[in-house]
Amino acid sequence: MLAIDPDNLAFISTPTQSPFTFYPSNNMATQVTEIHQYQVTGRKTPTANDKTPQIYRMKIFAKSPVQAKSRFWYFLHQYRKMKKTTGDILAVREIMEKNPNIVNVYGITLRYYSRSGCHNMYKEYRDTSLCGAVEQLYAEMSSRHRARATSIQIRDTCIVPGPLVHKDPSIGAKRTAVLEMINSKIKFPLTHRIQRAPQRKFRTTFKASRPSTYRK
Repeated sequence: MLAIDPDNLAFISTPTQSPFTFYPSNNMATQVTEIHQYQVTGRKTPTANDKTPQIYRMKIFAKSPVQAKSRFWYFLHQYRKMKKTTGDILAVREIMEKNPNIVNVYGITLRYYSRSGCHNMYKEYRDTSLCGAVEQLYAEMSSRHRARATSIQIRDTCIVPGPLVHKDPSIGAKRTAVLEMINSKIKFPLTHRIQRAPQRKFRTTFKASRPSTYRK
C-alpha cells in the first residue's frame, strides 16, 4: 500500500513519479480509478524534551484520504516508535497523473504476506496511469496468489525505460504478458461479426438467405 525506504524514513519518495497536479479539460480524457495515490506527511507530537521532532513522508495507495492516514500510521509504527495517539498528520495531498493519455509500462516492486511467509515480487503492467497499474496489481495478486490488499506493501514503482524489447534481459520489459503487446504490427482481427439492420424497420426475425458472419 505504500512506497517506503526503511533505511531513510526522513525523506521518502519514488524516483519516477513527480507530484504534478493534473487539471482535466474538455479535450482530454480523464480516467476514474478507485485507487488514488496520496502523499502523507506526519511527525511525532512535539514535547518539552523534543520540540522539533523528525518529519516523515510516505506515498500511499488508498481509496480515500482517511484510509491513507490509517495506513501511514500502520506502516510507520513498524519502523518507528510512533502511533496515531502520539503523532500528528501535517498534510495529505493527492498526487495526480501528469498525462493520463499515454500508455506506459509500469514496474512495481512489492512485498506481501501469505499464509506461509513473506514474499518479494516484481510485476509489470501496461496502463495509462500508475493508479491503474496498481489496480491491476491488486486484482492479479488476489486471483493468482490469494493475497489481500491489506497484506501487500508496494516498495517501489517506476516507468520501464526504453527500449522495451532488447536482447539483454536486464534491459527493457521482462514479463511475457507485456512483451507480447509491444509490437508495431499487432492485430486484433474480428473473425465473427453479426450483421445488423441499419434501421429498425428493416429488422426481421427470419432472413431469406443465411447471413455470412465471417470476415477476413
